[in-house]
Amino acid sequence: MIDTRKIVCGLLIGTLLLSVATPAPVHAQTHEESSLWESIKDSKDADDYKGYLDKYPDGIYAPLAKRRIAHLEAHPSEALGAQPANTTDVGTVQSTSKQRSGAPVVMTECEGTNNCATWTFLGTQGNGQWPSGDTANLSVEHFDADSVVIRRADSTGSSAGLTALYKGTRHGDRVGGDFTSSWPGHWENKAGNWYATIGKADQNPPPVMRVCEIGHSCSTWVWNGDHYDGSWSNATAVMKVVSFSPESVTIKRTDTGGRPGYYAYVYTGKISSQGNSILNGEQVGEPGSAEAEHIARFNATWGSAINQNSAGPANPATVYRPTVCYSWFFTLVCQ
Repeated sequence: MIDTRKIVCGLLIGTLLLSVATPAPVHAQTHEESSLWESIKDSKDADDYKGYLDKYPDGIYAPLAKRRIAHLEAHPSEALGAQPANTTDVGTVQSTSKQRSGAPVVMTECEGTNNCATWTFLGTQGNGQWPSGDTANLSVEHFDADSVVIRRADSTGSSAGLTALYKGTRHGDRVGGDFTSSWPGHWENKAGNWYATIGKADQNPPPVMRVCEIGHSCSTWVWNGDHYDGSWSNATAVMKVVSFSPESVTIKRTDTGGRPGYYAYVYTGKISSQGNSILNGEQVGEPGSAEAEHIARFNATWGSAINQNSAGPANPATVYRPTVCYSWFFTLVCQ
């Protein structure tokens, strides 16, 4: 006679062992996701967390973000809702209306000619990143169609501890003004000027791009984790993407082999309205590199347009013909 109790018990144990042996997939947290969460984790604005979920719906902090949204919507008195009528958050820079938007917004902020950073916002909280690797937490205190006030606090890198207050006047997608900064052990209330361009959220760089320096040569760039790899007849290089939005593309290239010396360039441009090319961008040699101040133009294509790109001639060729003169009766004719 079959003992049904043993069979049921065995099935239960087998199911338990199978569930233990097959763990649920773990979401891989990225540095970008961690930095974004760090900048909004103390926010009282539900739209900040909605913006995070828009970008990372399966993110490691997604469950916590959903709980924060539910709590803030259930307790509106705790939410960041009582703002002056003439003030709104950075999300509105994508529209002339005053309605709140949880979509990320990018500002390319500069202090001088070679000191620019990418500022990314979700609602009133943001994160600043510099090519040097320094990062800062940003907080929007005022942002409307006319003026801007943003507070900065550097959290990591060589400038950790630095704080600054940026005040500026807005003209469309351009902002310019003054800032004051303090850095314990270095200076107090140091003043300076700043300017910025407001852009839309960065889009993901394409996995493959064909980049042609006009009048010279082309290279195929392949995305490799956090950078592009590319090669030419005389060089190989790594390309780091600083920004990649319709209004502003900035890519830094550093040659890694193929020719002696230090070669580095910065590629800048705008994405075309078709969304699959950068036309007539600028390539500039970095100061201190072998081709410092070298300036060239380039085209980049991807997607359906990837094969519609070639180096082409730098300038139309000009053919000079020698002048020939000969006598004709009592005059001289030259052609």
